[in-house]
Amino acid sequence: MNPNNSNTYLPGTIQIPSSIVITAITNAYPAVITVNVNSLTESNTYQLGQLVRLQVPITYKMFQADGQIVKVLSVVGNNLTVEMDSRKYDLFIVPSGNVEQPAMVAPCGSRNLTLDNTTLKVPFQSLENRNN
Repeated sequence: MNPNNSNTYLPGTIQIPSSIVITAITNAYPAVITVNVNSLTESNTYQLGQLVRLQVPITYKMFQADGQIVKVLSVVGNNLTVEMDSRKYDLFIVPSGNVEQPAMVAPCGSRNLTLDNTTLKVPFQSLENRNN
């Protein structure tokens, strides 16, 4: 029981898969996002049908994509094809030098789940367990 009806501490949960740095976004429909995955320490565990949120700081020029939640249509290596029409967006440009915040793609609505040892992938669950 908590004293004085205080809130119970809930530890933070890690989103799986984790966010990944974006190195390129095409001006196309559907758009292709290239991510930087270190093959020694990480792998691209994003999956078909998953919703992801884009974080594109203004220094990367394609500010129109910032904050968008898009559906992953395909995953091939380090490329995510997403349901986004970026044909009229500014060109995505990685700024030179040190940047305060990189462009990132992160899961949207995923829950912390365990690794499936049979497939070596982490399953995702979307809000209300759709698309599983």
